[in-house]
Amino acid sequence: MIKLISSDMDGTLLDSYRQITPINVEAIKRAQENGINFIINTGREYPNARGLVETAGLKCDLICSNGACAFDKDGNLLFEHILDKKTVRTIFDAFNKYGMEPALFTTEGRISLLPLEEREIYTRDVFIPAIQVNHPDMKYTLDDYRELVDDVIFVDGQEALLNSDHRILKITSNSPDHESLKKLRVELEKIPGLAVVSTVPTDIEITSINAQKGSSLLDYAKKDGLKPEEIIAIGDSENDYSMLSIPGIHSVAMENACDMIRNICVYQTRANTRDGIAYIINCILADRENFKL
Repeated sequence: MIKLISSDMDGTLLDSYRQITPINVEAIKRAQENGINFIINTGREYPNARGLVETAGLKCDLICSNGACAFDKDGNLLFEHILDKKTVRTIFDAFNKYGMEPALFTTEGRISLLPLEEREIYTRDVFIPAIQVNHPDMKYTLDDYRELVDDVIFVDGQEALLNSDHRILKITSNSPDHESLKKLRVELEKIPGLAVVSTVPTDIEITSINAQKGSSLLDYAKKDGLKPEEIIAIGDSENDYSMLSIPGIHSVAMENACDMIRNICVYQTRANTRDGIAYIINCILADRENFKL
């Protein structure tokens, strides 16, 4: 019997405007009313993910920053896996070598090392174009742009961060420069104790080796004594691989998923732009005891 649904956000639960549609909200609530726990398992930082969930009128537990932390529906921290400052310094050295700008995730939100004017330029000329290379359907309003620029914790440079009390859960970078990102990834994969993934060819995500969506999902499920065969996991990109490849789990790829994800998943649902989460939930509720497509 299916008892837990774990869903990615970007490219999965969220539509082109990065919102949870009313159709998906209704389906999630019906699953919850039928005794199925719904958890979001995202690369986004906790405050951002929580805001999207609250705006949609949902309440659910959250695994955030690629499995680096988890919070219950009331905002209580369940666990976290931080990057130690010595490792962060080594990561910065690699970023500096290839001219990449790091964004840092904490349980309090994103940290930017760029002052406001430079943040505006980076967001407009690098970050958004890098996202739209792979997701041309993504829409960014002026309000979206201002949120990306302003909704950060500013720290004045790498040394200031390394000497601060901030607890770093995840480091990312976005760039249209595919080749430099590839070289950066090779460099980062030499550093012990890291998990390095990409959601698309224009980004890179770094966490502790203990902070992955799959291992964190299993840790979360153990508290309720759940087995993989009682769990549905849904995603679309490489940072979902660790949860979708858990032996025995019911793995579901979005129609818009990358080849890597489609090739390992047992099932496929509709695209994120066609309420694929609602579709798969309706299939589950149709025969929860013997779920299959």
